[in-house]
Amino acid sequence: MYAVLFAETGLSAAQISSLFAIWSVTGFVFEVPSGAWADTFSRRRLLALAPVLAGAGFVLWTFIPSYLSFAVGFMLWGVGSAMQSGTLEALVYEELTRVGASDAFARLIGRAEAAATLAQLIATLPAGVILGATGYHVVGLASVGATLLAAAVGW
Repeated sequence: MYAVLFAETGLSAAQISSLFAIWSVTGFVFEVPSGAWADTFSRRRLLALAPVLAGAGFVLWTFIPSYLSFAVGFMLWGVGSAMQSGTLEALVYEELTRVGASDAFARLIGRAEAAATLAQLIATLPAGVILGATGYHVVGLASVGATLLAAAVGW
């Protein structure tokens, strides 16, 4: 859906590809420091802040659609994803260690990732219908709303 928004904004295939590269590189670069952040700062605050970063990116995409906004949005999303990943993994591992079940870490994280992927798939199905009926602004606002809900859950 994002690629369609980018194309309809007038971006070339090369620009669209570069946006996905920016997102990937940002997530990769910030993955390691995010574990350190989880050891330094409040994990609850980090889990609440992470989706807010993605939401800020969606606000840019929705209200200021341009290559620069898309790039900054992907950077925010990449940092937020890395922050959430490192923080969640640290929190889960610490809690499992506390209860003497650290050997269950890989299985539990794997199941959580599978559930998250399934939830994204389920959320994507109505998004296409909503996009066709209402346009990008409604989908963008719904995306921002979802990130705010995730922030509340993280808190």
